[in-house]
Amino acid sequence: MLTAKAYRGGELRTINTYRYGRYEVRMKSAQGSGVVSSFFTYRDYWADGYTSSQHWNEIDLEWLGNHDDKVQTNLIIQNAWDLPELIDIDINPHEDFHTYAFEWTPNSIAFFVDEQMIRWVDNFYADSMYHYQKIMMNIWQSTNTDWVGQFDSDILPVYAFYDWVKYYAYVPGSGNTGTDNNFIQLWEDNFDFYDTARWTKATHTWNGNNADFIHDNVVFQSGYMILCLTTPSNTGYSGDPLSIETKNVPLTFSLGNAYPNPFNNNVVLPISLQEPGDVHYSIYDIRGHLISSGVNRFLDRGKKNIYWDGTDRDGKSVSAGTYFLKVKNEDASITKKIVYLK
Repeated sequence: MLTAKAYRGGELRTINTYRYGRYEVRMKSAQGSGVVSSFFTYRDYWADGYTSSQHWNEIDLEWLGNHDDKVQTNLIIQNAWDLPELIDIDINPHEDFHTYAFEWTPNSIAFFVDEQMIRWVDNFYADSMYHYQKIMMNIWQSTNTDWVGQFDSDILPVYAFYDWVKYYAYVPGSGNTGTDNNFIQLWEDNFDFYDTARWTKATHTWNGNNADFIHDNVVFQSGYMILCLTTPSNTGYSGDPLSIETKNVPLTFSLGNAYPNPFNNNVVLPISLQEPGDVHYSIYDIRGHLISSGVNRFLDRGKKNIYWDGTDRDGKSVSAGTYFLKVKNEDASITKKIVYLK
């Protein structure tokens, strides 16, 4: 008879499997001793009918909540041989959003933080990493206190926030991004909604994980995928969407105060651009549902405006209430609260 774990976590994984390529995520990890949040690829050999670790392949980026200046990288190959390395970085991954990536080729695996390479592996571990794998993200409570520190359940709930995930195929000599331009982007998911054609929510656990994964702790809200570590009685995301982004985002643009706010016809959001380029905006209701979205292409820098007339994607007027206007480009994302009156 299976016994339920003490806590509840969440895991999102792709339906399809991938091999060589560049894997990117923009995220803010979960803080707290005993907590692990992650971005990784994994050969789900259990689903393939194998029960032995001799079929293992896994590439990991893991954030340990007891460290505010480190990220763990790891490779796990056949027979569960692993090659972990806890790497010092110049940022606190729990306070701000940053971009993390790894490039996986037949000969090497490299890890990056904000485009800076932090680790390169080109030994037999890289040579042994050749199985197709799923892209995964999860949050859990490890019982290995030597690794993650002592856990105190009073910190719950805690969350890891994911802004987007990108996958680039490995096309040596013919790509347009990554190391030596050897990669080309095949898809990006901005988490504006739960794409059930790409992802599935997991329901499992393992020895050493003191949390059961449940669907309710994988939340799509306000343009983010949020993984939650909670008690069994307080599942899901109960935070403020405005607290997801912090004030320390890269200053490629800044937002003024929306006006008029509240509004009943049109609302204006002033934006100041340091560089020209595409700016994406999305409108979400208080439940995190996408109401409207678009792209403004600004050809010069300076002060501009983004407008919304209170209609949804079908051109229908929305109900009165509170909404969140999220503005983002390649480097930053900022959310503002607006109130629509009728």
